[in-house]
Amino acid sequence: MTATTRRAERGMTLLEMLVAMTVFLVVFTASLRAVGVQSRGFTRGTDEQGVLQNLRYGVDQVGRELQTAGANVPDRQPPLVYAGAGAVSFNSDLVSNVAGDISAVYVDPDAPAGQVSALTTAGAMTIPGSSPAFAYPSASYTAGGANSPAETVTFWFTPDAETPRTDDFVLMRQVNNQPAERLVRNALAPAGGAPFFRYRYLNTPASGNPTVDTVPTAWLPLRHTAPQHGQVPDTGAVARVDLVRSVELRFRVTNGKSGADERVREIATVIPLPNMGTKKLQTCGDAPLFGQPVLATPVGGTGTSRIDLAWGAAVDEGSGEKDVIRYVVWRRPAGTSDWGDPYTSLPSGNAPYLFSDTDVVPGTAYEYAVAAQDCTPNLSSRSTTAAVTAAAP
Repeated sequence: MTATTRRAERGMTLLEMLVAMTVFLVVFTASLRAVGVQSRGFTRGTDEQGVLQNLRYGVDQVGRELQTAGANVPDRQPPLVYAGAGAVSFNSDLVSNVAGDISAVYVDPDAPAGQVSALTTAGAMTIPGSSPAFAYPSASYTAGGANSPAETVTFWFTPDAETPRTDDFVLMRQVNNQPAERLVRNALAPAGGAPFFRYRYLNTPASGNPTVDTVPTAWLPLRHTAPQHGQVPDTGAVARVDLVRSVELRFRVTNGKSGADERVREIATVIPLPNMGTKKLQTCGDAPLFGQPVLATPVGGTGTSRIDLAWGAAVDEGSGEKDVIRYVVWRRPAGTSDWGDPYTSLPSGNAPYLFSDTDVVPGTAYEYAVAAQDCTPNLSSRSTTAAVTAAAP
């Protein structure tokens, strides 16, 4: 065997093996790192997608159903029941289990009977998420002599007791007094302490154009406490819930992890309520007849100063068209010509009527006017007082 043949058959030396193994380990380690980066990137992408899907599902569900508030709802049944920072409840003919029902928004032949018609007083419940607790309904509503087809749907956020976190919530949905269902887990309150729900209402001044403004926090929660929508005493501050025209929903969703692995996304959307305020409940005919004098009496000497107003029921409250729903009160400094915007109002049905004006300045003279208003709404002519001077306290 020649030297050349022996050199060709010689194996790898130890040094060559060490070099080869080193190169292999370097390549293998780099490959593992690349796979790890790809795996973590895939996990982050999956978490991100899960968060977005969770977020979008909740928003779509609430928006799709809430904008039907008032759909196929009888006149006396309120479209919006409760509007709070963490809950909203409304009436809508959302689902029917009668095939071919063209009045309901959706038809589901398998829908339970307890979820396709209005609650009655026999099944009254506490609105989920209401604070203070609000019982509803206080009246039963009918359409064509039968129970109203419009059910009560409630969305609300409640703390999640099934996780170790103390700041996460669950978005819930409930129809009437039936079992509730979870829509979104791992929900967080909006950043900066904002509420989950905010509302915009139709502000109609005595003069000028109407505007849509944000409902002041001090007004919340808005509740439809009047048993019959559009009837006494569903007027004034009691009827603010009927002025809502849109709902802003805002919340965050997390993937449930902590530290660098946590993914949080926030969403805000405004949901219009196209059925609110579209119905003209009835036409009450001619402007009401008031025909009552208004007596203004200054009261002082007891540590406070006030002016008491008193008047009797309008002619059209107990007779005639019987359509008076409230009395509107104006006040102005004595000697001025403009009455300006109404000062306050009182619901009808409690004659004789008494109102104490405690926001007076002793020694200042005031004039007052009162008019009856019907449901059209039409105003009667004003009955005015003579100038009256606030007494010393």
